[in-house]
Amino acid sequence: MDYINPNLDLAQIESTLRGKGRVLIRDFFEPGVAQALAEAVDGIDWTLTYKDVEGVRRLTGEQLRSLSPQQRMQLTEGITHVARHEFQFSYFTSSLAESVQRGDTDLLSRCMRWMGDETFMQLMRRLSGIDDIARIYAQATMYSRGNFLVAHDDHVDSEGRRLAYVINLTRHWRPDWGGVLHFSGPDGDVEDSFFPHFNSMALFTVPQTHYVSYVAPFAMAERTAITGWLIAP
Repeated sequence: MDYINPNLDLAQIESTLRGKGRVLIRDFFEPGVAQALAEAVDGIDWTLTYKDVEGVRRLTGEQLRSLSPQQRMQLTEGITHVARHEFQFSYFTSSLAESVQRGDTDLLSRCMRWMGDETFMQLMRRLSGIDDIARIYAQATMYSRGNFLVAHDDHVDSEGRRLAYVINLTRHWRPDWGGVLHFSGPDGDVEDSFFPHFNSMALFTVPQTHYVSYVAPFAMAERTAITGWLIAP
């Protein structure tokens, strides 16, 4: 596993993940790999994804830049309106599955092929104790000012999601900027919080209620990551 930090305490990671259903792995990749992945993600042409009253919507960077100030205000108000009443999200994304399918040879595509390889799958099965993990879904994500993800549990009846993961690639971040991954219990208490430390990997079982806190207007960076699920056949 040339990408992964060889000094990880896999036994401790396994114990925590199996015991709590979630774990934050610090320094997951070799330092040079993490830095290269962060630089690759920085170069993505992002698409804003969110919901309106008719369903999921996507706006390219070019489309966003063409909006007038009034149209931007209307977009924000529409996103907020949906969030008051139902599941909502607002963040930037780029599909990595499509680049792999095209046979692209850039670093992100090569990393996704490595994560889809049997060696990585075996590691995930060992750490989680979930034996039917067989596939991976991946996307790059960016949370900027005003972005968020409301509470949900990742379960979809038609998909075999077993584990969710977040590979954090933000070099400098502050907790008061928001963008923190929180896990909440049945009574609404926050049971755990994962700060997006650079080169950390969050792993957690599905279903499990979680959300990403609102990124403050005064945040001076973007929260970038590679996220997705490990899936059963």
